[in-house]
Amino acid sequence: MFNAPILVLVLAGLLIAIYAAIAWEGEDVQIWTLYAFSFIPQRLAGEGVATPQGAQVWSFLTYAFLHGSWMHVLANSVWLVVFATPVVRVLGNVRSLVLMAVAAIAGATAMLALHWGQLIIMVGASAAVSGVMAAAMPIMYAPGFSRVANGGPPVAPLTFRALLHSRNALIFAALFFVLQLVTGASEATTGTALLDEGVVAWEAHLGGFIAGLVMFYLLLRKDASQAAQM
Repeated sequence: MFNAPILVLVLAGLLIAIYAAIAWEGEDVQIWTLYAFSFIPQRLAGEGVATPQGAQVWSFLTYAFLHGSWMHVLANSVWLVVFATPVVRVLGNVRSLVLMAVAAIAGATAMLALHWGQLIIMVGASAAVSGVMAAAMPIMYAPGFSRVANGGPPVAPLTFRALLHSRNALIFAALFFVLQLVTGASEATTGTALLDEGVVAWEAHLGGFIAGLVMFYLLLRKDASQAAQM
């Protein structure tokens, strides 16, 4: 955490600052912000939901900047710092931002597909965080990762084939998926992700995780292609 790249610290600070500013402004601003920037599947189905023009589009991403409680935003910020740090060191700032944005959008898309037309208010950076968790696996379980954890130079990430043969990576992914499915089956309450019901948006987590892993290898391949051309 103390060796985190500037980008990661700025993103974590931004999430906390946004939540603090909205909370400071009071209930009217909180309500307007939710309807303007949170992700609500119902309004994509053409149902009547109070919303600014264009929110149907930008809310696929902007919901990730909102949170439902201090515990929610602090937890996401901590996990962001932990898992985004190695990803940023390997992919760099721009590609890491692309990965997180795609993971957030994928999380919203998963919610839309499974809750079409429902009045659900979803907020939180968890899908983006899940994306960097997945992207961090090929780095965390690569030989020599301990050097990176101590502020050393980046290591060569595992190839996708090697990742599929990494026992620790498979256990990590399996635990993540089992946790999400158990959370969904038990409707575990956090009072954060889905504000109307106070349950975890596990579908968004799964969507973000899968998208993060796919994007990591796509972006890594693009970098390798550019290096080969040079």
